[in-house]
Amino acid sequence: MSFPVTYQNTMTEVATLAMDRQEPGYVRVRALVALVRELSPLNQRCAEVKRELGIGEAEVYVDAGVESRAYMQGVRDGIASVQCDCARQDDDDELGDEDDDPL
Repeated sequence: MSFPVTYQNTMTEVATLAMDRQEPGYVRVRALVALVRELSPLNQRCAEVKRELGIGEAEVYVDAGVESRAYMQGVRDGIASVQCDCARQDDDDELGDEDDDPL
């Protein structure tokens, strides 16, 4: 009788345990912890794990303008909030002048 225990089969079973809603919470958490520990880039055996599981390196897409667009959006949001605060302050000032009139 053979019992084919391979790294890939074991990781698949652990992932199945982690996703099975019928399992108790502590079992699912322990399975998730094991998956994170094994699949983490901080794992010293990360390259070996990826090779064993057939996981390729993810392609990194770098958008050169993303930082500048995010910065400019922050500037626009800041200007808009200052303009809104100024408009509210002007409205409050106008109401305040009416309250000061004794008649």
